[in-house]
Amino acid sequence: MKVTRPPVGMIAAVVCGVTAAVLYTCSNIALRENVGLDPFLVAAMKALPTIVVLGPFVLFMRLTGQTIATNLAMIPRFAITALLAQVVGNGAFQFALGSIGLAATVPVTLGMLIIGGALLGRLILNEPVSVRTMIAIVALIAAVIVLSLPNATETPMQSTTALPVWGGVLCAAASGFSYALFGVVLRKTLNAGVSAPAAMLVSGIVGAISLWSTTFYRIDLSSLGEITNHQWLFLVLGGAFNLSAFVALSTALKALPVVSVNLINASQVAMAAVAGVILFSEPITKPLLLGISLTFTGLLVLACGRKPRTHRDPTS
Repeated sequence: MKVTRPPVGMIAAVVCGVTAAVLYTCSNIALRENVGLDPFLVAAMKALPTIVVLGPFVLFMRLTGQTIATNLAMIPRFAITALLAQVVGNGAFQFALGSIGLAATVPVTLGMLIIGGALLGRLILNEPVSVRTMIAIVALIAAVIVLSLPNATETPMQSTTALPVWGGVLCAAASGFSYALFGVVLRKTLNAGVSAPAAMLVSGIVGAISLWSTTFYRIDLSSLGEITNHQWLFLVLGGAFNLSAFVALSTALKALPVVSVNLINASQVAMAAVAGVILFSEPITKPLLLGISLTFTGLLVLACGRKPRTHRDPTS
């Protein structure tokens, strides 16, 4: 069986992985900066760059005769999943930021993403769940419980969200689980013959329609004029950083084992904690430190149990 050469070098892939983690953190900082705005408005703005960038790119693929999709059967199911990920995933994440802050939201969301990915992978993709994975899941569940304690964090002063700490944790957990479901169904959609740009464009369109509709249902159109230039800047940056991070992460996955990329990506937990404390004066509490430590433990246990991925020629 012939081994194929990855499209980027190892050093470049590591740089892309680190860049993705930094860019995701930058996106979350931008989202945290706007917790005073309607959460669905922030989430709607986050979806726009995907359409702006991938719309022309998919059109270019079409005009140049490149394959966009060989099978459209999975598109309706994927669109429904994308709707859930956009409304619950992005919307609930913003509610969580306004309730428990950046330092607590990221580990809960990432932990539930890992837990949900393992469970849904077993149910939908028939992937095995090892003993090591179960140990990691227990550690991540413990982290979520600890971060749910009333004294784990506090609500940001500028937030318009009235959720208690446990409500914010539930929102972060729902967000992570929605992202996990989206990831599993995305894999099935790509394997069914839909190109990655086309799938992500569908997700962006579904997100823009659903989130903007929800936004205008919740707020008056005239209230958009009250948004400051500073807030508009961070609304745009949140989506731009998020899309850039996705591209960097995808590039890293083409050359590095999934284990390595996951470990690099897990650095978001530490970066979010530092950003929350330094940039937004979020409190450093014992439950917060314990929850972050348990999250790292779960991710490390999970990563150490995975075998590195090799690049093989599928035709051999």
